[in-house]
Amino acid sequence: MMCAQSKLDIRNYYLNELVSQKAVSEITTLNDEPSDWREDAVSKITSFEFMDPSYLKMTMVLNMLNYKLGDEVYLKSIKEYAFNHEGSLENSTLDDFKTILETHSQRDLTEFFNDWIKGKGYPSYEVNWYQNKANVIHIIVSQTQSDPSVSFFEMPLPIKVIANDGTSQIIRLEISEDKQSFDGYIPFRIEEVIIDPDYQLISRNNTVKLGVDQDLLNQEISLYPNPAKNFLKVYNNSDAIVEKVSIYNMLGKLVLEETNPMASIDLKPVGFGIHLVKIQTNQGTLHKTFLKEQ
Repeated sequence: MMCAQSKLDIRNYYLNELVSQKAVSEITTLNDEPSDWREDAVSKITSFEFMDPSYLKMTMVLNMLNYKLGDEVYLKSIKEYAFNHEGSLENSTLDDFKTILETHSQRDLTEFFNDWIKGKGYPSYEVNWYQNKANVIHIIVSQTQSDPSVSFFEMPLPIKVIANDGTSQIIRLEISEDKQSFDGYIPFRIEEVIIDPDYQLISRNNTVKLGVDQDLLNQEISLYPNPAKNFLKVYNNSDAIVEKVSIYNMLGKLVLEETNPMASIDLKPVGFGIHLVKIQTNQGTLHKTFLKEQ
């Protein structure tokens, strides 16, 4: 069985082969090539037969770094790494490469390297979206992981929105947590949403769902009684599933939290006064207030 240290050494070898002087001109333009090779690479990397670590995965990870940091930072970093270690790449490491990338980007890439290089598996995304009458799109992105070695893959997620006449736009979502929401104006009516159309990421089993109008959802989910003294209930007249209710005092301190609240919420831990209520559903997060009576 391969030990952790030898796996790391192999990853160093893959990296150094990819960024050798001979390969620099090829690897630096990966992001500009047709997406066919990336689609094929992602399919193989996420297959059940795939062995990790691999040369193929390292190739895709470099592409993802290019997408995450941008061409200018990526090109400078990879050329500096190859130049600094010319003739001695066998003694250079991923940590050396990470240091150079962080210097040029001014960003901490520890989590990226832990997730995508040291960790195993891949993410699966679910995008829930709805566009209102003012053409504002509301998006909720959920993520599951195929392997427990990674709790969450942080990586910008590109999605493509398409109109009936073929007009399209790529939206880049900076994902940092599960069930993260985004709002933005799109200058046309959206008919279709595609996750990562150019295969910039290692992912699999992605799904897109049409959500509901958030204004309507806010009307269909309410709190009662309000004011409340001993208990509080969430009245839900929508198709959404209420997953969590969090109650905060006016100082922003969490005072009570209930997961999947099906019955009344006991308000004994809640003091007198106005409180903020965060209601998390599978179709969005709502914010309401209620008054706790003495």
